[in-house]
Amino acid sequence: MTTLIAIAGILLAAALQARMPTQWWLGGVRLEFLPALVVYMGLTLHRQRALALALVAGLVQDALSAAPLGVSSLAYGISAVLLTSLREALDRDLPWVQFGAGALTSMAAAIMAFFVIGLSFGAVFKMLVVASISGALTGILFLMFDYTRMVWGYE
Repeated sequence: MTTLIAIAGILLAAALQARMPTQWWLGGVRLEFLPALVVYMGLTLHRQRALALALVAGLVQDALSAAPLGVSSLAYGISAVLLTSLREALDRDLPWVQFGAGALTSMAAAIMAFFVIGLSFGAVFKMLVVASISGALTGILFLMFDYTRMVWGYE
């Protein structure tokens, strides 16, 4: 049941992410919610579930974007495996850990996309802005999801 709820959350976040308008004052970037979800799953769930849900998140993001299918899922899968491996060394409740993990996961997906579409100065600027925003969103989503897990009684 929790996996079904997680997949529904991934689909909702992906739809919201695809539907959000671009921030013209930041150079046309969009808010990304899926890297924050991948970080939360990687630092909270068991490795198999975190990897499976990260792959689902990547495939959903690729399906709703112009990227080739599998590019984001590869980056999210690698991020989930690394986060579950480093979970013992990282304190998931520290805001700077959440920010850094969210920013690096967003940058991993952007770098994988750069291998496909090419690299430019404007793209690097957008990657840094999106990574910073994703890092900040990760902290906010950690608060929301931890509160939700506490209220619903999930361990």
